[in-house]
Amino acid sequence: MTAQIQVLDYGSGNLFSIKDALSRISPNIKVRVSSHYRKESADGLVLPGVGSFSSAQKILGENREAILEDVQENGMPLLGICLGMQLMFERSQEGKGTGLELFKGKVVKFNPEHNLKIPQMGWNTLDISAESNLCRGLPKRNWVYFVHSFYPSPEDEGIIRAWTTYGSQRFPSVIEEKNVFGTQFHPEKSSNAGFRMITNYAKSVLSYSK
Repeated sequence: MTAQIQVLDYGSGNLFSIKDALSRISPNIKVRVSSHYRKESADGLVLPGVGSFSSAQKILGENREAILEDVQENGMPLLGICLGMQLMFERSQEGKGTGLELFKGKVVKFNPEHNLKIPQMGWNTLDISAESNLCRGLPKRNWVYFVHSFYPSPEDEGIIRAWTTYGSQRFPSVIEEKNVFGTQFHPEKSSNAGFRMITNYAKSVLSYSK
């Protein structure tokens, strides 16, 4: 059976690295990039990690009702990457507007520190702290690739599956609850560890589509 994954297009940046990564996993996975999401039009949805909170939430708002119905009521797997993970929360210091409000909490900016470059750009460690379907098969510590100035601060730390430290600041780098997954880093740029996570997400989509 073929499963279709949609990558939601916010109108900025290169979305095709995540499309290519998903397409390499199985010939049974078809990937579509579009700014329009129709209810029950896909077996999985990826919110990519390019753009700003304010501009992306406008596109998200146009598709909000259909996305929430499929994710919350139908159990469709959702993967948010970097900005996409931040859009799962209520609000952001980056700009006006609201996210999907799947989780309570806000998105905050790194506090300035001496010699700390913002945005964080490059490789950093991922410390897995709890059992995770997204991180299944990975060691407790991995190197992954980040490009961001903001990160989510969930009210419920029970959704956090991994942490990363930048300077003196520790922040959630993987969140997960049932069929909803989020990474503050870019798995499509994170070598073997990232590809393992993308594969684990794709397996959840294939199971959902059966």
